[in-house]
Amino acid sequence: MSEFTRRRDQLGRRGLFIAVNLTILVLVFWGFVAPVEAVFAEREARIQQQQVLLARLSAIAAQASAIEGLASETELELQNGEFLTGANENVIAADLQTKLKTIMGNSGAQSRAIQSLPGRTVDQIKYSGARIDLSGPLPAIVRAVHAVESAKPYLFIANAVLKSSPAMRPGTAEEPVLQAQLDIYGAVQ
Repeated sequence: MSEFTRRRDQLGRRGLFIAVNLTILVLVFWGFVAPVEAVFAEREARIQQQQVLLARLSAIAAQASAIEGLASETELELQNGEFLTGANENVIAADLQTKLKTIMGNSGAQSRAIQSLPGRTVDQIKYSGARIDLSGPLPAIVRAVHAVESAKPYLFIANAVLKSSPAMRPGTAEEPVLQAQLDIYGAVQ
């Protein structure tokens, strides 16, 4: 065999050896290394997702004391009587009427009539109401309105009609008497 043929055979065997080894290397990579790498990449992605979830849950847990504070504050407000309470609507309406009569008596205004108004719901808050007709001098009416608006449970004047009564005796200097009709509502617990 000639030198050229011998070298060609050697180069051919070396090339075949390199090609076979590269093929084996590629097969080993695709068969073993790539799946292992994919598993690790998937685990890394899952770890990152769980870290994001942990951060969100930690932020929520950090607000627990603030939420507990708000809950206890709400419970305290409920105990302080900021809402009308009672066994049923009739009891609530009767309690409201009694409270209004007391307020009017303490303010110096005279209540002439009081009646229940139909309950209403605004923004998912239920209200019970009463209409009261009263009369008295202007300062007494002002005290009555102020007492209603600053009372606990909180009461709201939804409608007010004021009329001036004529003087009792013509020619005498008397303080004018006002007649008022107030629609008053309170939030029901």
